[in-house]
Amino acid sequence: MIVRVTRSPLRLLGYALLAVPMILLALDMLVAYRFFPFPETTTASSTITADDGSTTEVTWQVYTDNGKAQRRRDLAWGSALGLAGLGIIGWACARLFAPHWLLTADAEGLNLRLEGRRLPPLRLAWEEIAEVRSGLRRDEAGEVPVLSLRLHSPEKVPLRPSGALSDPPWLHLFAGDWDRPAHEVAARVEGYVTGFRGWESYG
Repeated sequence: MIVRVTRSPLRLLGYALLAVPMILLALDMLVAYRFFPFPETTTASSTITADDGSTTEVTWQVYTDNGKAQRRRDLAWGSALGLAGLGIIGWACARLFAPHWLLTADAEGLNLRLEGRRLPPLRLAWEEIAEVRSGLRRDEAGEVPVLSLRLHSPEKVPLRPSGALSDPPWLHLFAGDWDRPAHEVAARVEGYVTGFRGWESYG
């Protein structure tokens, strides 16, 4: 039996939908100004003389010094919001169409993706895992579900894992955006650990 865990498609879709207002706000700050306040302007005028000697006064709006600063601010924040929104949508779509495994378990051990996609996953053999639990941990967003692993060797616990909390000898994996609940994964992983203990005792 192989266990695989990836991010929840519904959570990824939620991230993509959350990015849409960011992009709309960016467009409003950069171009439309339908909801975001327009930078401060003042009226400038000029007199144009035609070939027949008649004159026409032309007026237009120009940015004040304060308005120029406001426009620079809008350009900076609008560009940042737009790029961030596009990045989130691109990331979410990529994960939807090409799932990124966060945890895999097989007969040999457990693979955990804790350091980003470019680095190899953390590989734990079953004999290195002493205990598996599921529960709740409190962080900045409140209580979140976790899959907790207690390792025999505390030095095997990464110091600054991504998507997890280091508490040697415990490693708590944040499971709020997983495609299956933490208690279900814990039961299946514990089956591997228990099976290894049984085999070790028998041997």
